Amino acid sequence: MSSTIEIYDRKRKEFRGGLLLGYLAFFVVFIARNALKIAGTQAGTLWTALHVIMALSLLWLLYFSIRLFKVQREIGRDPLLKEALNNELDRLNELKAWKIAFYSLIIFNLIAVYLFHILAVPLKEPIILIVSNLLVGTGSFDLARYFLDR
Repeated sequence: MSSTIEIYDRKRKEFRGGLLLGYLAFFVVFIARNALKIAGTQAGTLWTALHVIMALSLLWLLYFSIRLFKVQREIGRDPLLKEALNNELDRLNELKAWKIAFYSLIIFNLIAVYLFHILAVPLKEPIILIVSNLLVGTGSFDLARYFLDR
């Protein structure tokens, strides 16, 4: 049974790592796309390539999210796996990851307030801030969870 536990633990870590790569790819391309949009250069092959990379990174995120969800569901169904992999340390790491995500969102929003209200940087599209909030929150949770579980 210990080899099964190790296999599921390794799968869970691999899928969390895949999620992090997907977040990183999407966030970098999202920032580049919006920088080009703000600069007014929205035409050409670079613009199309950025959209293709964004779509691929979203598919990457979807794939690893579904795989991680399936592994977590299998762990929850098997009492021995649940006892071994959903122990107090795992729940404590999840709580710590939520706290880290919460504080990273606060810091991100304080930076946004500073940029857009105090420095009076014009915010042409509020969707940039909304999507960035989602990415920072979920990405920091998964990043913290990944490193706490190591």
